[in-house]
Amino acid sequence: MAKQVDALIVGGGFGGIRLVDLLQNRLGLSVVAVEKGSELGGTWYWNQYPGAQTDTESWVYRFSDDRSPPKWNTRYLQAPALQRQIVDTAKDLKVADSYLLDNEVVSAHYDATTNRWNIATNKGLTFSATYFITALGILTNPYTPAFPGIDTFKGTSFHSARWPKGLDVTNKRIGIIGTGPSGSQIAATIHKEVAQLTVFQQRAQYIVPVNDRPVSEAEKAEIYANYDAIWDTVWGSLFAMGFAESDKSALEVSEEERRQVYQRIWEKGGGFRFFFETFKDIATSLEANETAAAFVRDKIAEIVKDPATAKLLQPKGPYGGRPLCTQGYYEAFNEPNVALVDISSNRIARITPTGIALGDGQTFDFDIIVYATGFDGVDGAYHNIDIRGRDGITLGEAWKGGANGLYGVSIAGFPNFFTVTGPGGPFANMLPSIELQGNFIQSLIKEARDKGYRTVEADGDAQKKWAETVQAISKVTVFDHVKSWIQNNNVEGKQKYSAFFLAGLKTYIAKLNEESAANFPSFVTAK
Repeated sequence: MAKQVDALIVGGGFGGIRLVDLLQNRLGLSVVAVEKGSELGGTWYWNQYPGAQTDTESWVYRFSDDRSPPKWNTRYLQAPALQRQIVDTAKDLKVADSYLLDNEVVSAHYDATTNRWNIATNKGLTFSATYFITALGILTNPYTPAFPGIDTFKGTSFHSARWPKGLDVTNKRIGIIGTGPSGSQIAATIHKEVAQLTVFQQRAQYIVPVNDRPVSEAEKAEIYANYDAIWDTVWGSLFAMGFAESDKSALEVSEEERRQVYQRIWEKGGGFRFFFETFKDIATSLEANETAAAFVRDKIAEIVKDPATAKLLQPKGPYGGRPLCTQGYYEAFNEPNVALVDISSNRIARITPTGIALGDGQTFDFDIIVYATGFDGVDGAYHNIDIRGRDGITLGEAWKGGANGLYGVSIAGFPNFFTVTGPGGPFANMLPSIELQGNFIQSLIKEARDKGYRTVEADGDAQKKWAETVQAISKVTVFDHVKSWIQNNNVEGKQKYSAFFLAGLKTYIAKLNEESAANFPSFVTAK
């Protein structure tokens, strides 16, 4: 017999624990939360590869109302510390006991006769819930291309998001396919330990230094003395990273001043800082964008000693997608045990029992192959669950023209189903985004219960209009010109479709406030 609950929440990361707290502790609902991992952590439980870390500074990679003493000691948190932060937060909020671990939700079907969701896990557990909330994360569904022969390799191979715990790479021959965030962080971290590291590059990336460093107790005290002001900056900015974004165009200053600005932020470190603290129009003007791109290409030429390797590492085209940062990536290619192989034209033909074979017949032997090939992002994880709304329509059918949700939280035809960081949400620091969306979902549910509504969902026309707005905004940004998971076109077979509202968090906040103040006119309810 299915267990009856008010709400079932999927996900054991920051989004999941936040929603459990809001619905269980603040609204008083009965809640069950389900996480497929063996521990809480969400993305940061799975992404434990060497060098994995956030690109958001520690003091704003948390919820604004979390004023507990800081346990972080570095500017950016490494994956193990991030997972501990999630576990500690869950314990502090007293929501950890609401979780069922090692369970994966495989189906969620809406029953219009009872106005409830019938939900099942892979372990045979079943639930009946009034509200079904997913906090699946934006980068949780690993994507590995279907290379011929992928199952024949006799060594160890895995996706970077499934790095085996305790794996020793000392004196191993390693092949890494991919040069995005994971690939670049892994290469920069392990190259000094391995016998040979070969990086297979499909597309060169713009990568700036992260410049992580210890944070002293005095600096922590200063940060917390100004914490309210820092969070005012977060809420009043476009991308919520805790720094003042530039209000100056890259095109209104001299070449000398431009380079001084880029150099200063290059030395400070951080991908988002380089992209948004330098000049205001790098993301919106191709001409301005090229000034930043040229600076990074020049830096690569300065750092990498071999001209041929440097040329391969210099990206072509606009600088966009998620702004990448790591430490020592380009420097690694100066080491004698590190090689770069360009596969943009000479593609991988197959995986062999001993390694990798290219189209021109070249072969490479490895002990370990790492598929740092990215994720089927944002909506990807939803396709692992059989979600069916009113009249049995599947979520896949509802999203056949492109995955979208009203404000990234609700989908027409799926009553009482809410998504945290779902398609159509803001492109910004994840934790403030989660906080905003969680509060909005809590308000929607409270409004519905206070007024006796049995269901609440996005109005179809309002959702369509929001989706059109999301795509129209994307079209006038540089992001539209760069192939990436942000545009949903990094996975073979998926159509290009912006996954994010790119007009900034403060614009998104204004829209949610407008919606709430007008008593949610873009949603439909039923008693």
